[in-house]
Amino acid sequence: MPSRSRRSFSLGLLAGGVTAAWKPVLGYPNRVQIETLRDVLNVGHLDMAARRTLSAEAYHFIVGASDDLLTKSANREAFDRVRIRPRRLVDVRTVDMSVELFGQTLKSPILLAPTGDQRRVHEEGELAVARGAAKQGHLLIAAMMSNFSLGEIAAAGGPQWLQLYPTPNRDFMVKLVRDAERAGCTALVITIDGPTRGNNEAFRWFLMHKEDSDTPRRFGLGNFTDFDGAMSVGDPSFTWEDVDWLSQQTELPVVLKGIVTAEDARLCRRHNVAGVIVSNHGGRQEGSGRGTLDVLPEVVDVLGGRMPVLMDGGVRRGSDVFKALALGADAVCMGRPYLWGLGAFGQPGVEKCLRILRAEFKRTMQYAGAPSLGDITSEHVWRG
Repeated sequence: MPSRSRRSFSLGLLAGGVTAAWKPVLGYPNRVQIETLRDVLNVGHLDMAARRTLSAEAYHFIVGASDDLLTKSANREAFDRVRIRPRRLVDVRTVDMSVELFGQTLKSPILLAPTGDQRRVHEEGELAVARGAAKQGHLLIAAMMSNFSLGEIAAAGGPQWLQLYPTPNRDFMVKLVRDAERAGCTALVITIDGPTRGNNEAFRWFLMHKEDSDTPRRFGLGNFTDFDGAMSVGDPSFTWEDVDWLSQQTELPVVLKGIVTAEDARLCRRHNVAGVIVSNHGGRQEGSGRGTLDVLPEVVDVLGGRMPVLMDGGVRRGSDVFKALALGADAVCMGRPYLWGLGAFGQPGVEKCLRILRAEFKRTMQYAGAPSLGDITSEHVWRG
């Protein structure tokens, strides 16, 4: 430390405080303003930048959740209760983060969860996300409710799956399945946790005040533009028999997103589902659920080794990825973090989000003494 800087630092302490320039050094990086992408050190900084950049409506579109936000909070609290048990004197010079899902080898077990209507936070929306995911080598689960069509998104990015909501119009579902096949998607993800819409009161508030001058434009849905029949989203009558029907419409593996109990995990085996995502929709649907990391072990106990088990909800650090894999997940999905990056900085923000999480995950693997994903076990974590 240069003598002048050391003297200024000492005088600041003697005066009973520190200058703004020294606050980050003393452990206050979350109190600084995030003005450029270079300032971003973690996913929380992307959140800060998005909060500063986006309109209130657009920001709450990302962070909103149902009722009293109990499910959303439970997702984070579950990660905070788990601690890592590192093993020492392991050769971790080389770390292999690759994972194989449905015969496809991926660079990282960190996937981009499906999030729709992304032009509400950035003009380039899903195209910027697809380009960023492809450039960083991560798989994107494209959303049915995207502003750009699946064909446009596929042309912009790399490996992708397609997420679908059930709809009473089976012809429309088949049309979307065919779109996925033509676009080269390698799996279908069916979101099954929405028999009705969640009580997102922040969204309802902005809807009631939609005449306000800061309310952004609404955009169309690209996957809905080339179908002449009836189109709707959500089907409260959708059952396991309908899952069987959908599986018969395609050779693509069908993954169910929203499994949170051992009972439903057993039904996944009975109905020959290809994989599951342990998910509670980031707390946006049911308002008093358990954290997904708390749920994960009971699903893994039923399905582990028989089919891929993924999870989402509350992932904010690379160490969270490690904890999920230690408790049995094959991969994790995250949504809000890359939307913060998109809203604040566009495609570069998405890429920065992925680089940060990947670097943190690698560092955690090294500290834990696990040079590959296969080396990560439940012995690496402690659950308080």
